[in-house]
Amino acid sequence: MARRDEEIRITPSLLDRLIDMEPTASKDPPKSRFTGVQELKAGVRRDLEWLLNTRSHGDETVPEDAEVRRSVVFYGMPDVLGLDPKTPAEKKRLVKSLETAIRRFEPRFLDLKITLEPVDEVERQVRFRVEAKLDMEPAPEPIIFDTVIASGSGEFAVKER
Repeated sequence: MARRDEEIRITPSLLDRLIDMEPTASKDPPKSRFTGVQELKAGVRRDLEWLLNTRSHGDETVPEDAEVRRSVVFYGMPDVLGLDPKTPAEKKRLVKSLETAIRRFEPRFLDLKITLEPVDEVERQVRFRVEAKLDMEPAPEPIIFDTVIASGSGEFAVKER
């Protein structure tokens, strides 16, 4: 027998379960599936932004298949401040760095696709889109994030589309 939509519970990430938004309530009120999915997507957006805004300090000479590359030492992105996204080689390097960091440290994403948009010369920002399916039950949920890198600070801003 198939479960009804209201019976399907969305389990938040461990971090979201540890953060108590209502400490005076002894028990969290039941949520609809829609609310649960929206909260999960908001948490994933926050986690993705944290990942992209963290600078990796790992030694790049370590072999790509070494287990240490999946450790906290390599968590985050390489520094993007000196990046010139107008050149094809730098664009390719940026997309590869994004894909590597997200695939390595965000296991909830399936079928990841990153699309770099044309560089905005006036605002001096690099924009790209992160498309994936959020791995959840009963079926993966499509998710799209529009992301901007501020060239002056190298800071990533992630917004759900």
